[in-house]
Amino acid sequence: MTMTRTLANVGWLSLVNVLWASQFPAYKLAADHMSVSSLSFYTFLCAIAILAPFLVWEQRRAKSQRIARDRASGRLAALDYLLLGFIGLLPPSILMAWGIQHSSGSNAAILTLTIPLLMVAVAVPLLGERLTWTRITALALALLGAVFISKDDMGGSSFTSSTLFGNLVIFGACIGSAFYNIYSKRLLSRHSELEVLVYGYTVGAILCLLASLAFDERPFYDVLDVPMGGWMAVLILGSLTWGVSMVLFMWLLRRLDIALISVSVYLLSFFGVLLSALTLGERVHRTQLLGGIVVFAAAILSDSYERRAAQLIK
Repeated sequence: MTMTRTLANVGWLSLVNVLWASQFPAYKLAADHMSVSSLSFYTFLCAIAILAPFLVWEQRRAKSQRIARDRASGRLAALDYLLLGFIGLLPPSILMAWGIQHSSGSNAAILTLTIPLLMVAVAVPLLGERLTWTRITALALALLGAVFISKDDMGGSSFTSSTLFGNLVIFGACIGSAFYNIYSKRLLSRHSELEVLVYGYTVGAILCLLASLAFDERPFYDVLDVPMGGWMAVLILGSLTWGVSMVLFMWLLRRLDIALISVSVYLLSFFGVLLSALTLGERVHRTQLLGGIVVFAAAILSDSYERRAAQLIK
């Protein structure tokens, strides 16, 4: 029964990463027709439009059972979502693309391997989680698998003084991604999954709108020449990458340990390779398949350990 539950958890996390991986071809298509801040604004807007009706239904359903929150908790929640949007959503959605422009996609692929490690580091002070040798081993094993998957990117990387600032910006975006995941888990103790997503996306959309007005040559409203293919990419990003997958991710984030979540993030690169092979005709190498198997093994090891630890506590 325990192994069945472990495989189910890994399966759900794999599905999340498959949906996340759909962003790679979608971003590639949409980024040719609008700026990063405009693309992020419309993506958040699309996700809000899809998720908001479910949030309204959830709140109406729970209204008769809900304990009224005082004004102080309301102000605290507003601050929480400002932090979530400003630190957790703005850097990954805008700074990552800016950093790649001043560095390289290969460098970004390598630096994003630090996100699970950063998640664990942030979880220790924010969530009070402990680092154990089994968790460290599972994370190291997953990192090894991710290195196999990203071998081609590493061959094309170039960490020089000329790309230093771009690399630092990319690393800042990675910190933002780690912060979003960990701070969201903290918010889930007081808010529902839909509240965390919709309110966070609202702040993120406003910040992207302001960034577009301040820095873009073509602001967010200048989109009359964007083809239907670009808007289809935005719909995929809003509905799958930032919509369905994030609802499922928040559900898992509430139930599972951060150690397992962190390990599973390395599956994103594996499924990204597979989807690129299917949609863009790129080749999949044996070392990348081996890396995917290693990451799956690390995820199973992590979940099995957390279940045994939970049973010992009981």
